[in-house]
Amino acid sequence: MPSLQVLKNGSFFQNGEISPRFGYLKSEQLLSDKDRSIYGLQRLNRANKLEDSRYYNQPMIGTLYGISGGNIEFETTVSTSADQIAIAPGYLTKEWLVGDRRYFHYKMDRPIQNYFAYFSGEYEVHKSHHKGVDIGIYYHKEHHMNIQRIKESMTDSLDYYGENFGPFQHKQARIVEFASNQSLAQDFPNTIAYSERMGFIHNQSNPADNDQVYLITAYEMAHQWWGAQIDAANVQGGTLIIETLAQYSSFMLTLKKYGKERLRDMLKYELNRYLAGRGRETATELPLIREENQPYIHYNKGSIAMMALVDRLGEKRLNNALKKFLQRYKFSQSDFPTTLDLMSFIKQGASEEELAFITRVFYEINIYDLRLLSANTKKLSDGKYKVTLTIDANRLRIDTSEGEQKYELNELVDIALWEKSTEGHKHMRTASEAPSYLQKHAINTGQNIIEIITDKEPVKAMIDPYIHFIDRDINNNSAEF
Repeated sequence: MPSLQVLKNGSFFQNGEISPRFGYLKSEQLLSDKDRSIYGLQRLNRANKLEDSRYYNQPMIGTLYGISGGNIEFETTVSTSADQIAIAPGYLTKEWLVGDRRYFHYKMDRPIQNYFAYFSGEYEVHKSHHKGVDIGIYYHKEHHMNIQRIKESMTDSLDYYGENFGPFQHKQARIVEFASNQSLAQDFPNTIAYSERMGFIHNQSNPADNDQVYLITAYEMAHQWWGAQIDAANVQGGTLIIETLAQYSSFMLTLKKYGKERLRDMLKYELNRYLAGRGRETATELPLIREENQPYIHYNKGSIAMMALVDRLGEKRLNNALKKFLQRYKFSQSDFPTTLDLMSFIKQGASEEELAFITRVFYEINIYDLRLLSANTKKLSDGKYKVTLTIDANRLRIDTSEGEQKYELNELVDIALWEKSTEGHKHMRTASEAPSYLQKHAINTGQNIIEIITDKEPVKAMIDPYIHFIDRDINNNSAEF
């Protein structure tokens, strides 16, 4: 957990850093196998088995942060310097000054998780109101450059998540800046902690850069649904429910704002992080449905898996399944869901082909090798163009007991073409431009010859342009004519 930080300006600390914690705290154990062997300790199991129902009544978040599980009634009085604003969960009911101390009384109108934070700083406050929710952004007066971007992401989140997953549970949503001694953003009841360097002073002036401020804000807002409204059972796969679904939500919101071409850049980053993470794995890589709080799986691989799933099932259908899943387990205090429960909602009404796809993505570890060996074009007598692509494709399945094995590949894979620019110059379209042709084609193991007829002369071809497959090297997925 972050260290206790009480500063002159921009303090931020969590309840677990100042409150007594009783019992044996698993969060404080030595985790490294190497460190444990030095002290003669046995290797730890990273998580309880997915099928072990003894842990279905234990919340995942309590385990992750070393706090007692269950919801609490919350009310607090906090004091700070006379020139600062102190912030805690709930709604401000009273504020007063005694000498050089300023006091704030907060009370929450509904039970919250036993996981919250306190803040204090010389804050400016940007206030607005959106569809019944009071929005507050607390920031250092010189750090105003990204306020509108943060606000836009907050209101877009309230709209999209509310419409697709269910209503926001609070009357107020706050984002609070804290000093850059830590670089993180973190979600708490109706409040998001946001370090100055990640959001408030992040340089977002280059329009070609991915909008980090918008994406991170959307991700933390998503935790007001995934994590705050629904927790997971303390077994394998728990952080998929909390973290992967928040990733998916924020990616969908960013897709709505910036389009598929920017999404490709984001998924390329996630793919590279996943491949690097599995290379550093010191224990065992597990399928998504059984991940054991492994960030390279639930964040990086999870992002690719969910965007591939929405591509296959459609946004409305997938979001309806997630909404029903959340409604079933919303605010549960004794019957926490597992990834088996999540999959049961996603699989409803799925065809055999879709079920096989879900199995490959979530229940197995598959690595693909998709290579565009050659790309040729020929002008036809009717003025159209015939494009011939030679694609080599293979699929490797990673089994925890048998290692890496080749499996037959039979997948529908997107193929994209970019045409000449409207000015008539033969150059590649930039990554920000949509392809002129985008269709799925059946790709099998070995060499595939794909022929496509287009109206205009293409200058570039790419297979799996929006990264729906875990491809070990996407640098050989494209070619210029």
